[in-house]
Amino acid sequence: MRFNTLRLTAFAVGVISFSASAQPGVGAPSVFFDRDDSTALMTSFPNSQAKFNQFTASLSSFGVDTIDSATGFDPTLVFGATGITAASQGVLAQSAPTFQIGTQALLEADVVGFPQVNTMFTFNQPITAFGIFVIQGGDGANNNPTTFRLRNTVTNAFVDVPVQVGPGWGNNNVFFLGVSDTVPFNQVEIIELTDMADGMLYDNILAGSVPEPGSLALMMLGGTCCLYRPMRFRRGSSLRDR
Repeated sequence: MRFNTLRLTAFAVGVISFSASAQPGVGAPSVFFDRDDSTALMTSFPNSQAKFNQFTASLSSFGVDTIDSATGFDPTLVFGATGITAASQGVLAQSAPTFQIGTQALLEADVVGFPQVNTMFTFNQPITAFGIFVIQGGDGANNNPTTFRLRNTVTNAFVDVPVQVGPGWGNNNVFFLGVSDTVPFNQVEIIELTDMADGMLYDNILAGSVPEPGSLALMMLGGTCCLYRPMRFRRGSSLRDR
């Protein structure tokens, strides 16, 4: 019995340690990225859509603002029934045929003559997942390394997610980027190296939450105990047979 107890303790500690080291967002966020170089005028973007589906399948809850109801400069975004909203900065909601997923997209405001500022989304509550479709970045000669900065404005802690945008990407290109972190953040800033030269558009923006890591650890520990129970029964039976 003492041997079995020690073996179970060691096994359980090993499982919990593995769960902790495997948690997404501890030290670095989980990143989901794929792109389509040609979208047939934004009617088909299978790689980006597949990555969006993979990302949303990893979340516990989320909402999407399609931008189709947004109006004017720096509109407030609303993420379905989640209660999450976001103030935007540096964007204009407008119709952009062949460069939008629905009936509108967010166009960088500096492209239409306003002073250049980084695009930013500031949320009304902490989130742990953010996703966005980015259209027409890095086309032609535009070499535009772009950083998505996830910030907690209360602590001012942040983590950067770099994406190499262009050069030489085709017209009507699109990529989807999804990032999740177990450490909450409430602001996403998009920092472009060549902002003025590369007018990007944003569409179908997502905000939500990842499953809590504590729940995953409990599930794995429960599985460990289930594995142990038949082992104990078999050992007891062999002792009785002696």
